[in-house]
Amino acid sequence: MGAVVLLTGASSFTGMWIAEALAQAGFAVVAPLLRDRGDYDPERAARITRVEQVAEVVFGVPFGSPAFLDLVRGRKDIAALAHHAADVTGYRDPGFDATAAFDRNLAGAPQALELLAAQGCAVALVTGTVFEAGEGGDPAEPLAVTPYGLSKTLTNVALQHHASWAGLRFGRFVIPSPYGPFEQQRSFPAYLFRSWFAGETPAVRTPLYLRDHLPAPRLARAYAEHLARLLADPATPGVCRPSGWIATQGAFAEKVAAEAARRLGRPCPVAFAEQTEFPEPLRRVNRDPAPDWDEAAFWDAYVGWYQARR
Repeated sequence: MGAVVLLTGASSFTGMWIAEALAQAGFAVVAPLLRDRGDYDPERAARITRVEQVAEVVFGVPFGSPAFLDLVRGRKDIAALAHHAADVTGYRDPGFDATAAFDRNLAGAPQALELLAAQGCAVALVTGTVFEAGEGGDPAEPLAVTPYGLSKTLTNVALQHHASWAGLRFGRFVIPSPYGPFEQQRSFPAYLFRSWFAGETPAVRTPLYLRDHLPAPRLARAYAEHLARLLADPATPGVCRPSGWIATQGAFAEKVAAEAARRLGRPCPVAFAEQTEFPEPLRRVNRDPAPDWDEAAFWDAYVGWYQARR
């Protein structure tokens, strides 16, 4: 059995893929989840079922809670904390309360990090987003994008301080725009597939935004490789910013349409709205090359997953 990784947030779209990639890389994954099993909606429950195939899942153990501290006290073999969980409820809402989210994200964190260090844990790797302050391009954007981006900025700065004060090596993994099987059904690709299966033409309302499109399985491999480097070499740079395909939302929609049409044997048209408003920066991307991947196999699985859900 390999080094033990305590992975939070494994019921999320990217969290599920990260759990699988960590297991494939030889780590033993322990996945404490926020809620009891019966409290998850079908979308997350399906991911959890898949995570249970590669990890030890523990229900009702929020990060920083007394139950989480008890879990840590009961183990002396945790090599790394892979902290992927965060308060994301309503993250697309312009009224998202960044301060309240920060408070919830930091609840119990200092004590948890101190206890992990005392139990022999060496690394704390937290998940960031390309919408945080200082991320998103060259030169980096000085401000966060959206209140959610602000909450992640504040949270990760605080976690870096607390982890370092506890004696843990700190790392950050910046997520761009992931896509793939098991993604949220409110996602942009899900909208495309729903429209095509209904015989409709989806409209791309923000075709000019330049984003960094990274398949979730490839993103997860980058995560596992970054964590392995952090554990093996203290000189490893702490931040990993994996980059996939930098393209406009319009070009991404055309790519998904072409790959879907080829595999479904039917037209998958898209229409483009004239974008005149830009509440977000035009460009938001990462800069580090992601691992190699089998693109054809990914698209086979991706389109097949949507086809099976019809």
